[in-house]
Amino acid sequence: MRAADELCASVLLVDDQPSDLAALERHLAPFELHLVKAASGEEALELVEEEDFALVLMDVRMPGLDGFETARRMRAHGSERSIPLIFLTGTPRETPSMTDAYLSGAVDWLAKPVEPETLRAKVRVFVDIYRERESLRRQQDELHQREREVLEARSQRAEEERERLLAELREAVRLRDEFLSVASHELKTPLTPLALRLQLVRQEVQRELDASQAPRLLGHLEAADRQVRRLTLLVDSLLDATRITSGRLMLRQEDDVNLAAIVREVAANFETQAASANCPLELDVPARVLGRWDAMRLEQVVTNLLSNALKFGAGCPVLVHLEEREGVARLTVRDGGIGMDASVRARLFGRFERGVSERHYGGLGLGLFISQEIVRALGGHIHAEGEPGQGATFTVELPCMARAEGDEGGGE
Repeated sequence: MRAADELCASVLLVDDQPSDLAALERHLAPFELHLVKAASGEEALELVEEEDFALVLMDVRMPGLDGFETARRMRAHGSERSIPLIFLTGTPRETPSMTDAYLSGAVDWLAKPVEPETLRAKVRVFVDIYRERESLRRQQDELHQREREVLEARSQRAEEERERLLAELREAVRLRDEFLSVASHELKTPLTPLALRLQLVRQEVQRELDASQAPRLLGHLEAADRQVRRLTLLVDSLLDATRITSGRLMLRQEDDVNLAAIVREVAANFETQAASANCPLELDVPARVLGRWDAMRLEQVVTNLLSNALKFGAGCPVLVHLEEREGVARLTVRDGGIGMDASVRARLFGRFERGVSERHYGGLGLGLFISQEIVRALGGHIHAEGEPGQGATFTVELPCMARAEGDEGGGE
């Protein structure tokens, strides 16, 4: 057979005659086998359930369950693989019992008394097959285990790499926001005195120069003032974006804030820009729509919406409608410009998101992001509608009543 360190195979010997069991043991003694003995078919069925056998050698004629019935039950209720079975009998081969043996699941037949060399030759074949199969199964199990270990190691490395990249990304975002905050404050510092200087220069021009020279210089000053205001808005947007990200957007809510007055005032400030863009501003605004809001932040929202409408709807009227229904203020700004598709609508309110290329329309992509965060902080919501080439409509809905205590946003 094989070397002593090979897989030990178990063989089940089933016979009601102790002398026949002892003879089988003697014949198979040269082999390094684990021989298990059963004196009946019932005992053999129990042993098959408990142990994996390379082969079963079973007598046909036994009291109780005979060999044929025991074999049929083994096959019907056996494990995932069928166990090779060799019948032992004194019945001549030419009888119908041979057919019954094969039908019941036997793979071979030996006549008693068993010839030792023939027995060992047949047992050797089935034990070798069993050992080869078990060796292959173990190799497959080891391969699968190694595959699992490799996959787990790869998964662990991938997770560690993901965590590392996520930590780096968070740190990069933190540093970026910190830089934006510092840069915004530093940029804002000289803007206020610059605006005041422009105002003083304008006053001196109006006072010192004659009527023929003043208009030209005043035009230059007005252009410079517009650029200062634009830069101020950009810097303020950066500051607000960093405050929102860090949860420090401040709201100063007051009672009886008139949203209608805010809309009219912002629209009046855009009259010059609207005329330049050939965008008539059409207002449908009542005298009063009151609520507990932050007037400065609402002015910021309305400014962002009108600025977008004039920027993307040049050459078309901009319609502004405000109403109050059942304690909810609803502001609608509609333009007739380039519109947007579903993919743009899905990301329009994201930070640094733009509906079109910044090369054509400029801006930081923060206005709608900030507007949405302000509206949310006030307990409302904002959404956009539109199709390509058919303009866009932005709708803001705000509750007029006061929000619950402690829900007014964070301080700086």
